[in-house]
Amino acid sequence: MRPSLLYCAAILALSNYVHSARILGLFPHTGKSHQMVFEPLLRKLAERGHHVTVASFFPLKNPPANYTDISFEGIATLGLESFDLNWYENPDIILRLPMIGRLVKQLNDFHPLAGMALKVCSKAVDWPPLSEALEKDYDVVFVENFNSDCMLGLLHVHGINAPVIALLSSNLMPWSADRIGVTDNPSYVPVISTDYHSRMPFWERMGNTFLKIYHKLWFRYLVQVKEQEIIEKHFGRKIPDLEDLGRNISLMMLNTYHALNGPAPLVPGLLEVGGMHLDPTRKVIPEVCYFMFVKYKCP
Repeated sequence: MRPSLLYCAAILALSNYVHSARILGLFPHTGKSHQMVFEPLLRKLAERGHHVTVASFFPLKNPPANYTDISFEGIATLGLESFDLNWYENPDIILRLPMIGRLVKQLNDFHPLAGMALKVCSKAVDWPPLSEALEKDYDVVFVENFNSDCMLGLLHVHGINAPVIALLSSNLMPWSADRIGVTDNPSYVPVISTDYHSRMPFWERMGNTFLKIYHKLWFRYLVQVKEQEIIEKHFGRKIPDLEDLGRNISLMMLNTYHALNGPAPLVPGLLEVGGMHLDPTRKVIPEVCYFMFVKYKCP
């Protein structure tokens, strides 16, 4: 048989031979809206033949064949994104002040996230289903980059050296940019908790700079340091600084798109994947008729 024919035969014989990856997903946040962004990606990976293990507060009702759920239910109360409208309709006197009120509100928006992260971390370090899953080998790990780095510490404790991909259901958090080496200059990159845009006047730049510094210090000393203490106390040994472990991620994926969120500096390791959670199935849009500004179904 001629070499060319031999090569063709080998290619045809191996055309159905593929390597599936062992994927671990760690999502310790209790917010349903966050998991709704990540869930389609994880489901699709399982449907394409990869072995996916996901630890979250929201296990799938009908998971694919290669999909394994590790439920965090019972560790903390689920956050179904409810809001107290009195915060907006009957604000305190301080919140009514034009500049100061806006800053105070933006600071308060982050405060509950620290308590939520520490509560989950304190129980996750000794959660049997999670501990059992972390004893296995994986080819890649997905971790949500939001209000906690506890999962990064647990990955190190259990000796998992697989590449880590960080997922965000929103724009960059104030502590995310340093991990991937992207510029987040506060003079034109708004902090996520603000409603600023890239063309900020001087006073907005001042406020944006203050918020960026404050949020970084808040995350460092009210979340990272305390989570590290929880992990080290439970396992009885020192681990690398969680801030350093956060810089070991290989890729960061943002639920943003520059046409909607505005242009921002990017690096090869930072990908915009805005809309990946949307259902691509075409749907029939019902025909609607208007008569004298009144909408009704067409006959």
